[in-house]
Amino acid sequence: MFNKYRINKGSNGQNPDSRSLSILSGSAELKGEIKIEDDFRIDGNVHGDIYSGGKVVIGIDGCVKGKIVGKSVEVIGKILGDVIVSDVVVLRASSYYEGQITARNIEIEAGASFFGNCRMEEDEILKDAKTGILPMVESE
Repeated sequence: MFNKYRINKGSNGQNPDSRSLSILSGSAELKGEIKIEDDFRIDGNVHGDIYSGGKVVIGIDGCVKGKIVGKSVEVIGKILGDVIVSDVVVLRASSYYEGQITARNIEIEAGASFFGNCRMEEDEILKDAKTGILPMVESE
């Protein structure tokens, strides 16, 4: 089975400063580590860690079992694992979350299920969430 998945920035011919969105559809399941520089929406299942340079959205039917490190995370579906972001974690009313959140800001809507701990950290602690995955290297 695949161990690592990489989606490289700039492959679509757009300006490197503009963000593109990659989507894991509801019928998909990935096992392993994912490294992505752009925004990523998950409507399927991921069993493994995600390292993102952009925003990660877990859709209503999406489920992540693993750590997420990146800029921001919005949870509409389910996460079982730790989240470390440099900006904000948003737990929508339909979300289910178990784990440790480390972020500058957190928003929890009424109805969200949150089981775990939250640490509000300063920039120095969160710098790895901003730069921890860049630059990307080719897999072997």
